[in-house]
Amino acid sequence: FMLLLLGCFDIGYQVYLTALLNGEIQKSARDATLETKSLSALDEAVKTQIRQLAPTANIAVTRVAYQGYKDIGRAETFSDGNANGKCDHNEPYTDENGNGTWDRDLGKQGNGGARDVVKYNIAVTYKALFPMWKFLGSSEYRTLNSTMLLKNQPFSDQTKFSPVNRTCA
Repeated sequence: FMLLLLGCFDIGYQVYLTALLNGEIQKSARDATLETKSLSALDEAVKTQIRQLAPTANIAVTRVAYQGYKDIGRAETFSDGNANGKCDHNEPYTDENGNGTWDRDLGKQGNGGARDVVKYNIAVTYKALFPMWKFLGSSEYRTLNSTMLLKNQPFSDQTKFSPVNRTCA
């Protein structure tokens, strides 16, 4: 009965922390698209809320900006002559984001600019409150992730890049 009770408490804590995390990422992501506060202030507000429930949690925040929804997680176009899945050995590619190198992911770190789509992710790693992990043979640390996709407000014109054909080194 005690194991069942501890298991219920452990799951309840995880569900509550997940709900808090999802609510905080939604609020912070919305505020970021409106540019009402600095990104560091938004991140600190999220961390403060999460640490009220998980004081020793490790919290990692990432933002990656894309030109549009279709670009999320997409690599730059290239001819894979040796079929190894990466651009090398003088294989031609199209530099779509204007940074001069082939990228497996077109995104740029940060909140991007006007009309950019931002993939905002928060990962929370915390030590389990109850020793259920010992009985299940798992780790005593749990990681929760929450991701939000939002498009920045049109506060100016979106930065556009002209694709350039290049060759990989």
